[in-house]
Amino acid sequence: MDITWVGHAAFQIRSGNAALLMDPFREELGLRVPPQHSRANLVTVSNDSGSHNASDVATGDAKPIILDGPGEYEASGLHLRGIRTSRYTPEGAPQAWNTVFVIEVEGMLLCHLGDPDRLLTAREVEELGSPHVLLLPVGSKQGLTTADAVEVVNSISPRIVVPMLFAHPGNKTDLRELGPFLQELGAKAPERQNRLTVTRANLPEETTVALLEPSGTMI
Repeated sequence: MDITWVGHAAFQIRSGNAALLMDPFREELGLRVPPQHSRANLVTVSNDSGSHNASDVATGDAKPIILDGPGEYEASGLHLRGIRTSRYTPEGAPQAWNTVFVIEVEGMLLCHLGDPDRLLTAREVEELGSPHVLLLPVGSKQGLTTADAVEVVNSISPRIVVPMLFAHPGNKTDLRELGPFLQELGAKAPERQNRLTVTRANLPEETTVALLEPSGTMI
């Protein structure tokens, strides 16, 4: 399984002939999804914000399948599960929702938390099924706090944590820096990678943070 961080909460996951694009963003974010990472036969959308739901940027030989809500899915040779949680909602507005997606890939579980506004309940954590790889929002000012993000890591105990949704070059969104999360977790900043390749054989024994360089093109 190859994991590329496009930026913000967007990732491309590749496994065999399957290409999954998660939470693609619109160019108003300040970045553009590059062509090599926009190719997908499957797109997941965690919420209806333009910085998470730009499914139309996905390209490929056929129109991709778009998943944007809770449920059990079989698509492109992958098994996916969507779990609904709440999302920050301005006072007086209809309740906003977030979908956490868990994907079975090569005998491993990968979880993209989206941008929830609260800690997961014990039941929701159980529904995740012990993900090996956790794509974790660590800088959302209207979502999980730094302490919340660390508590999520402690409650799920993934083998690999990939931080997302934090301030980085080109991203115009008002987000916290990565540093406070690493400090709260008690982890040193590892060397950044352009792509993360994960197999059952190379999964670390203890929870490890992997930092990816965003591949999005600055506008």
